[in-house]
Amino acid sequence: MRGHKRIFIQDEFQHIYHRSIDQVLIFYTMEDRLVYYTLFSVLAKRYGIIVLAMALMFDHAHALLKAPDLDSLSRFIGTTLSRYTMAFNSDSGRKGPLFEKAFGNAVKRGDKKVRTCIAYIGNNSVEKELYVRAEDDPWNCLGYLRTDHPFSKPIVKGEASPKLMQSLEVVKRYHKRNCYLEYPVIRRLFHGLAEDERAQLFDFIMSTFLPIDRAALLQFYKSYDEMIYAINSNTGSEYDIKERNDPDSHRNYVRMLEITKRSSFSGDPRSIILAPDSKKWEIFEKLQALTGARAYQIKRFLHLSQKPKT
Repeated sequence: MRGHKRIFIQDEFQHIYHRSIDQVLIFYTMEDRLVYYTLFSVLAKRYGIIVLAMALMFDHAHALLKAPDLDSLSRFIGTTLSRYTMAFNSDSGRKGPLFEKAFGNAVKRGDKKVRTCIAYIGNNSVEKELYVRAEDDPWNCLGYLRTDHPFSKPIVKGEASPKLMQSLEVVKRYHKRNCYLEYPVIRRLFHGLAEDERAQLFDFIMSTFLPIDRAALLQFYKSYDEMIYAINSNTGSEYDIKERNDPDSHRNYVRMLEITKRSSFSGDPRSIILAPDSKKWEIFEKLQALTGARAYQIKRFLHLSQKPKT
């Protein structure tokens, strides 16, 4: 964005929006999202960022936050995106930049605009038909503002396996040191756990690294229940940031992930993006036939921008 002067107003919240180049997918796996999530949390604390809301979508991310100054904001976003790109590329074998250079931001002045933005961010996954209610989405963190285990049973020390207890201690150590969880660490943490304990560990990581300032957020509402009711009653709107048109359900990405996981396409769905274009176009046709997804979504899933060779 040459010639673009970024607007920053001291002590006002900002809606931050960043997307990938060509809107290719940036989150394929739970590990992808946990790396980004814990990195975001660690760096928010480091740069003095107050976070009210966030949402991690397949090809972009939102946040509503307040930074002490423009330099801190730029460093926070720049460091988050560059470190995630390095981690994602190193783990997947991909090369090159992942995000667009400039991130979108819009100042939200006044309680009404802040609440409207909170509803908009909280409902991103609902609008894309991934969840029925905003609080059902773990990646907007709303459930973790009510309890530290919204998607699992409480952890009982006498009943939890030694492996789970060991993993919990590792998470505590990383959080205490203000270090994010990298791919190899996440895999070791979950390895060997039963399905119910994997859910418990996931909730523990999410609640431990929770970046949202609950007290600051609830100042805009009478209670948590009122906030959830308001978010579910009004999807919110965003006219200050120009998002690219993406009218289709993101359930298509879920279907593509399910197909690639159980098919001969690949073990790790991210390995598809390393395939030669000729192979990608073969996969493109199969995914189109099996999912009915539109071409632009399949291209984003495959990291495929060019036209097929004739």
